[in-house]
Amino acid sequence: MKTQSAIAAILFTCLPAVAGERQPVAEFTPEESEKLDWRIVDDGVMGGLSQGKREIGQDGILRFFGTLSLENNGGFSSLRTGPVKLDLSDAEGLMLRVKGDGRTYQVRLSTDAEYRGREMSFQAAFPTEKDKWTKVKVPFARLVGTWRGMDLPDKAFDPAKIRRLGLILADKKEGPFELRVDWIRTYGGAESKPGVVAAAAADGRFGTLAKALGAAGLVETLQGDGPFTVFAPTDKAFAKLPEGTLDELLKPENRAKLQSVLKYHVIAGSVGLADALKAGSAGTLLGEPVNIRFAEGRVRINEATLLEADLACANGVIHVIDSVILPPEPANDLASVAKRAGTFGTLLAAVEAAGFSGALTGDDSLTLLAPTDAAFKALPAGTVESLLKPENRDQLRAILALHAIPGKVSAGDALNAGKAKALGGGELRFAIDGGRLKVNQATILQTDIKADNGVIHVIDSVLLPEAKTDAKKERNLDSPSPAERIEAAITRGVAVFNRGDHAGCAAIYQDCMKALAADPSFDAALRRALGERVKELGAIGDDTRRAWLLRESLDQVYAALEGN
Repeated sequence: MKTQSAIAAILFTCLPAVAGERQPVAEFTPEESEKLDWRIVDDGVMGGLSQGKREIGQDGILRFFGTLSLENNGGFSSLRTGPVKLDLSDAEGLMLRVKGDGRTYQVRLSTDAEYRGREMSFQAAFPTEKDKWTKVKVPFARLVGTWRGMDLPDKAFDPAKIRRLGLILADKKEGPFELRVDWIRTYGGAESKPGVVAAAAADGRFGTLAKALGAAGLVETLQGDGPFTVFAPTDKAFAKLPEGTLDELLKPENRAKLQSVLKYHVIAGSVGLADALKAGSAGTLLGEPVNIRFAEGRVRINEATLLEADLACANGVIHVIDSVILPPEPANDLASVAKRAGTFGTLLAAVEAAGFSGALTGDDSLTLLAPTDAAFKALPAGTVESLLKPENRDQLRAILALHAIPGKVSAGDALNAGKAKALGGGELRFAIDGGRLKVNQATILQTDIKADNGVIHVIDSVLLPEAKTDAKKERNLDSPSPAERIEAAITRGVAVFNRGDHAGCAAIYQDCMKALAADPSFDAALRRALGERVKELGAIGDDTRRAWLLRESLDQVYAALEGN
């Protein structure tokens, strides 16, 4: 589990512009800097080899720079003032205007608090954006006590008794660093209404919620302009969860699940209790709605009871609830798994256009050979758009049917079998080629992604149907008919195209077109038209586009022949 200092690091965000800075703390004028006596303290005091430097220019900019080293158990460089006496108790926190290098730094403040009779400090981290001036907020409510790397969460920070200011870099990353600081000022205070995050932190009932928001990385979102409506579970509400549930949610590997739970407590927009009851439900940031109703003399948010309503904040409103509301379990069918992956948008659009969506969400098991968005993008320009048109639905369905196998077929079973029959009847061949698992000529990038109604194998190219032949036609190769000639060319061309040799595929199709243009069974007008088409398409420089247009011409001729 993350330490409280690491969680605090997530709670502060760079803001391109923040209004409300008030009392100057450090403006880095020559006179002020002499008085504050900024000095470098590196890890050399602990045997480390890091080297930090500081410069304060005539432009009033502090430059904190140097090299961080991890040798000899080092790993930090700090900049701190001499003794000061500051009472900042009328402020909400510090605001800094900084230009950094993309690394995460910390503000460190010392008060009269001690640990084992020694001076301790209170720290809070802030990120920087490389070569960009930003303003960062460091709320006092998020400062965590520390002494020689050990968190002291029970130590309280008193902004009325600040005795030292400091900055430190301790991100455990070797190499050069540079931070420029224009000024340090206070912000907020009695005249400023806090945002939903600050209000929750100051309330005293929402320590667990604040910790969870930090672990989920959602503080930046809720510190934005909003407005937001937050259904805020109290600490007692979190304590009602089954034993171990909260600890599991706070683990880094469960961050996505924690985000889902917390987003289910937030509505975009400021929604008062009266409006919420009138609506009866509201969509959350998760995308799933919560039900809001009056039942048994109480207001209910799903099954949670409303304890307090309409706590107004600068960027929204808080409603206090007595239970954590858990979102419905996400669907885990093939379509939902593919959608959550985020790399199959084109495939899902094609499935919908073909009318196959029910196959991916139904009860019957399927094995899906899923081309990525990049695989569809590799098709010739305009191909996907053309396939998605209603008039080309049959062709699209034929292609997609080659990407599904009835039942759940693992990669191991497919490789052992060597082949499988696709949903549309086409043959799929599985083999190891060059150390890679292949299906036909596509490489399988990822295997055995499980769904409730099947399994997904990710592939790097779109599978294309091969031309159909029968035994009689295969035996008649010495004097093939025009239709047989086209079938043979397409069978060869598809294999060559799927190997990535688009120029070779185009050559096969072009040779076939030339043969058709010279076929005496065609009348002179047709032969002439075919010859002109060959000449026109042969001038196209793009191999992929030339191959597809030649294939389209062959398909048109073939369709005309089959229709006679």
